[in-house]
Amino acid sequence: MKFFIRTLLSGLLVAVSGSLTVPAAHAVPEPSPCKCPLPAEWMTPGPPTGDKADFPPPPAGDRGYDVLSYDLDIRLFPETREISGTVAIGLSALAPGLSGVRLDLVDQLTCDGIIFRGQDAVFVHQGDSLVIACDPPLATAAPETLTVSWHGRPPPHGNFLSGLMFRYHDAGTPDDPTDDVPMIANQNQPWSAHSWWPCKDHPADKAQVSLRATVPEPFTLISNGELLGEDAPEPGLRRFAWREAYPIATYLVSVAATDYVSWSEECDPGRGEPVRLDFHVYPHHQSAGEIDLAPTCDMLTLMTDLAGPYPFPGEKYAQSEIKWFGSMEHQTATSMSQIVFTGDRYYELVVIHELAHQWFGDSLTPRVWSDIWLNEGFARYCEALWIENTLGGEDYRDYMRLIGPERHPDLFVNDGILIDPDPILPNAMIYDKGAWVLHMLRMWIGPDAFREFLFAYATDPELVRGTVTLDDMIRHAEAAAGRDLSGFFDPWLTTSAVPVITTESVRRGSAHGDQEITVTFTQLQDPVFSVAVPVTVHGECQELPGMVNLTKASETFTWSLPCRIDSVSVDPEGVVLMRTAPTPPPALQVVGPWPNPVMAPEGEFMLYLMSDMEVTVKWYDARGSLLGDSNLGQLSATGAPGEPDTQPHLWPWPSGRLAAGVYWVEFNAPGARLVRKLTLLR
Repeated sequence: MKFFIRTLLSGLLVAVSGSLTVPAAHAVPEPSPCKCPLPAEWMTPGPPTGDKADFPPPPAGDRGYDVLSYDLDIRLFPETREISGTVAIGLSALAPGLSGVRLDLVDQLTCDGIIFRGQDAVFVHQGDSLVIACDPPLATAAPETLTVSWHGRPPPHGNFLSGLMFRYHDAGTPDDPTDDVPMIANQNQPWSAHSWWPCKDHPADKAQVSLRATVPEPFTLISNGELLGEDAPEPGLRRFAWREAYPIATYLVSVAATDYVSWSEECDPGRGEPVRLDFHVYPHHQSAGEIDLAPTCDMLTLMTDLAGPYPFPGEKYAQSEIKWFGSMEHQTATSMSQIVFTGDRYYELVVIHELAHQWFGDSLTPRVWSDIWLNEGFARYCEALWIENTLGGEDYRDYMRLIGPERHPDLFVNDGILIDPDPILPNAMIYDKGAWVLHMLRMWIGPDAFREFLFAYATDPELVRGTVTLDDMIRHAEAAAGRDLSGFFDPWLTTSAVPVITTESVRRGSAHGDQEITVTFTQLQDPVFSVAVPVTVHGECQELPGMVNLTKASETFTWSLPCRIDSVSVDPEGVVLMRTAPTPPPALQVVGPWPNPVMAPEGEFMLYLMSDMEVTVKWYDARGSLLGDSNLGQLSATGAPGEPDTQPHLWPWPSGRLAAGVYWVEFNAPGARLVRKLTLLR
């Protein structure tokens, strides 16, 4: 997914076949946008749905059954923003004796009935849970089918208040239309598919999907996979039949419908089969769309060079304009935000980002949402590789600095850890730090090994079009590097630390005028990182570039030149996520809670401030739902922890009547933000 930023080591990318079209006088592009809070003027009016506490994640785990297929037949009513439909769900038990099946369906929709083995099934629809009794128990030997009928008005859902959206081309609400042509589209990530159809809404259980959808004329409806046919079931209506032949996660199932103007292009990327590219935009954006989407075939050529053939052979790759603040990588049918269509390729990185997701996210789908950076970090880094391939190494480095220290001056230190992001989305860390981890990995193992890793990971026949874990990715990186990489991955993925490196140098001369310089590199942070750092030795006669690979708290390296050595530059181009000198204490430091786990009503935090400042606190549950907030007021400076006579401010966390579980506390002060995790026991 993309919400709305030049190469370090030459030789990573070989030239791809065919010419690449590069805009003239092109500045470093803006990164694709992250999924960010929804602008109020774009929200679809609907019945009150409460706050984000209404959007808990569906239960993880296999629930005792495996979904094999969904056969959807829906009708969409833009005038009332409603849906009705049936879905035949093919599934089988994972062990004998499964007497009930739990599906996910929001309680704002009505389940009209369920057929199982030709009979009406007993079911209970409560909250977001739809539980169907299976008597006799569900079989394990052969697939069986549950057919669910439902209808209603899908509510705005999830952190983006999206789900199935009924909007207009250019208007925020039906009450203020400037363009009264309706548009229907969905955005399910991470778990909003069940806000408009009954399913097992978890990425670990991918299934084949067919979809028949009826919409008013003159709508065209785009979905995943192959268009099987179109007919007119009655005057004024059009029905489209789509089938996705490859397994797909529920969050990637798509509908996009309006009065599209469409065109196609055959693209031969040089690996695998040619791919048909389909483009669908609002009529008044056709001219802009032809410009903004023109690089798609070149981008597909680059992606096949990096990550192997298009992972859904025989199926098209479509891009359809929708009314939303971001774009979404639906499998074979990306939904493109209307803001992309400027006519000058200003948002071209959105195009490569969503295309890259066809490999990283749609084919290789994370088994658990905590590994979401395997989607967004890889897609963000493909933006950087596109810049490198089209604009060159300098622009690549500019781009990495833009999505690193320029956007994140604290170098992600206060943003939590990458393999346990909070919230899952929106969260810029999974995009930008994820891309930086790949950039640092490339420097650590070398460009050739990195290229081998990327290709082998994306084309592994045991992973393609399936689900992946963090261990799968690391296993491929280690195979390409030929060595254990835990010293590299562990600090970047499981801590929020960043290398803090100091240097001390000693010069020595000789009778012949030769000189050598010895430099000791010391890592001040904990833990110690495995990190590659470029250095340049500056002498009277020449400059000597090189690289040091640091793995210990303190290491010494020596360089020699046949002339006087003036200095050594450490990371002269700013391509390492590191600090090169001790930094002053952060403006705000938080220690605690103590104890942790917390036994209610205990749980106390200690706050250290370098100056007087106002501090506010918010606390969330594990779903990212805001539970409470407090303004602690203007607090006086305390000094840093460990300084003499330091007296921190104490803040007891108000656990109140909260249930036992995991919670997150966010502290904010001017120029400072910290997040702390705690476990509450009762």
